[in-house]
Amino acid sequence: YQTNVGIDAGFFKNRINISVDAYSRRSFDLISRIKTSGIGGEAYKAANYADMKSRGFEFLVSGQVLKKRTYGWKSTLTFGYNETEITNAQNVPLIFDLVKAEGGNREGYPVNSLFSLNFQGLDHSSGIPQFIDETGKTSQGVYLQDDKIQYLVYEGPVDPTINGGFSNTFNYKNLSLNIFVTYQAGNKIRLYPAFRSAYVDLDAMPKEFLDRWEMPGDEKVTNVPAISDRFFEYQTASTGAYPYNNYNYSNVRVADGGFVRLKTVALTYVLGNAVLKKLAVLKTASLTAAASNFWLIYSDKKLKGQDPEFFNAGGVAQPLQKQLTLSLKVGF
Repeated sequence: YQTNVGIDAGFFKNRINISVDAYSRRSFDLISRIKTSGIGGEAYKAANYADMKSRGFEFLVSGQVLKKRTYGWKSTLTFGYNETEITNAQNVPLIFDLVKAEGGNREGYPVNSLFSLNFQGLDHSSGIPQFIDETGKTSQGVYLQDDKIQYLVYEGPVDPTINGGFSNTFNYKNLSLNIFVTYQAGNKIRLYPAFRSAYVDLDAMPKEFLDRWEMPGDEKVTNVPAISDRFFEYQTASTGAYPYNNYNYSNVRVADGGFVRLKTVALTYVLGNAVLKKLAVLKTASLTAAASNFWLIYSDKKLKGQDPEFFNAGGVAQPLQKQLTLSLKVGF
């Protein structure tokens, strides 16, 4: 069931235009896994029973800031807000289902919510990270395949709740300059899994190791664990504890996903009628030089260079690339 309301308005002979759209949606019979009696050999089956509600609005204002015979300035600002909540889901997610980078689904929380293991500091004598495990005790090992999720820390959705852009176009005679800035906020990002119990000479050490634990007492000034030794590697192999892997999925390794990015800058030159008449064969012609993704104006310092618009969702993926393009458009 969905309700939509929209308003469009123009002011000062349409030099300023405003558009507002809002919606409220209730969805039901969505597909989710549900625990069954196990008849047929499957303890969990997919069924159409889950419910969800979502709501949001979009706001746009655009206008001609300046308009003269030889120069002008147009501006457009967009803002969008969207939130979701799973109101009915009898699924039983495992700990790993909720702490992985893509997030998971749990009743009472947004779609694709990110949870974390509760980090409890570094061990005083070894610098090994400790957490609240699935039983509620402080431990180096957390069994990620357990379904006791009550001790996890809720971080937020991995999908942004706020997004938009700010576009400005400046014109002077035959020249046109467009500057487009995008932004988003309200989401959380799992930092890349940089920590392991063992490394080889071919590995690239994470930059965070500059602030690592090195001697007893360092746990008071840093939350970056020590580099483990062979004895610890042998010890964890025998106990089944993987504290460094757990550290990657803890609340220490989460950053805010909000950012402001200079998305594109494009300069266009349009050939005038006098030049086109001399060329004879052309009716229109323009030359555009554009730069994309060249400046991340703001992002969380915890990202340490990790792109806030990129996280590896499986398979092969690349972060956003900086691009320079030069294009020529002609009409005959």
